[in-house]
Amino acid sequence: MQMKLSMFLFATSIYACSAAAPPQSELNGSSQAVGPKSAASPPTAAPASAPASHAANQAAELVRVTDPSTVCMVNDQYMGSPQIPVVVADKTYFGCCKMCEDKLKNNPDARSASDPSSQRSVDKATAVIARDASGKVFYFENERTLAKYAGNG
Repeated sequence: MQMKLSMFLFATSIYACSAAAPPQSELNGSSQAVGPKSAASPPTAAPASAPASHAANQAAELVRVTDPSTVCMVNDQYMGSPQIPVVVADKTYFGCCKMCEDKLKNNPDARSASDPSSQRSVDKATAVIARDASGKVFYFENERTLAKYAGNG
């Protein structure tokens, strides 16, 4: 009985996280275009089987997230509205549900990411954040590495 309850709670908390992501049409708030495309023309996501050159084009279609509270920093997903603030060692992280809140509090690995440009570890609370057309977010150590990754630097 205990096992079934635990599995139910686990399954519902995963659902709560994935259900919180906004539809594609709502991915326009709290951000500004970074790549060569303008904010007026929404970026398109690369198909999963896209060649490497298309993946490079997708990097150029990143949009800067200006409000980090709109990101679930556990799922690395742009949510479009303010998430749950989690303060750890005077830094504020954001999660979309109780499970994410607990993970940010208790798991130091959940609070860091690898900059896709420099490959260095960055703290999600202080990182420059950008998102792609699907809402997946990327963390950069500074504006320069974001521009380099987006093809502008």
